[in-house]
Amino acid sequence: MRFEQDLFDPNTLNNPNHYKNLQKKYGPFYQVFAQDMLNISEEEQAYGFQPSMSKFVGFPAIKQLKFEVDSVFPQLTELETTLAKAMDIYKTEFPKTNIPCFVTFISEFGYAQVNVDTVVGIGLDMYLGSNYALYPALEFPDFMAQKLRKEYILPNTIKSIGIGQFESQLIDKRFMAMMLFEGKLRYFMKELLPQVHDSLIFGYSPIQLNWAQENEGMVWKHLIESKMLLSVNPSQYMRYFNDGPFTIATGVPQESAPAIGIYTGYKIICKYMENKQSASLKDLMLNANWDEILRDSNYRPK
Repeated sequence: MRFEQDLFDPNTLNNPNHYKNLQKKYGPFYQVFAQDMLNISEEEQAYGFQPSMSKFVGFPAIKQLKFEVDSVFPQLTELETTLAKAMDIYKTEFPKTNIPCFVTFISEFGYAQVNVDTVVGIGLDMYLGSNYALYPALEFPDFMAQKLRKEYILPNTIKSIGIGQFESQLIDKRFMAMMLFEGKLRYFMKELLPQVHDSLIFGYSPIQLNWAQENEGMVWKHLIESKMLLSVNPSQYMRYFNDGPFTIATGVPQESAPAIGIYTGYKIICKYMENKQSASLKDLMLNANWDEILRDSNYRPK
């Protein structure tokens, strides 16, 4: 569903019930869009948030942004096809799970993905291409701008589904738990998107991906020697999971790939699943026994 198309639809824009009709059609997503993304007061809810929503739709910069989004995404047939294939796999692996509804929107560069009940929202204005003129003006760093292109919509959307389904498992505050949860999430993405290249799964350039592959053993040795696995101090270990030009952590070279803790977690999960060949994707994703996963992976990279 293309919310931004319905919101700006010239055939219904002048209808006095335009915004109330959208409120009814999109339900909780419309509520979140109005109140959380646009910060419209709850006092306008009874009117479908019409006063402020009308100003948003009529603002020249927003109208220009809508035009640019339409130019890059005149249709979404390919995305719909690939999402449908991913959801076929998802339904096979998790038969009791409801397939979400996918809704596109624009929020003036505020959100790339959102989860609202059974809706996964996709902010198309966050995928206008690495060379889109406004991204530097908005002070998006270059490493981030490289990921603001349409190729990332699919992996980011599947990642958003995985986070929505399984982030409640992150009650263990150890580095190890974060590492293995992020690894499971990438494994989940790979299983649902077998055609998507690893560089898009991890957000790496080809050079960064090659570095991660070639230095897997060195990274593991570093984590062991620095006694990072059992750390419960996020201010100490989040540098291994944060995006950036490289992993900005003591003892990790500047030529490293960013967020190297995520890649290491993924490799551990791969070894675990190799050793547990009878385990399904559902078995893996529902297992939050991090100590067991690490032990049974017998992870020993060279």
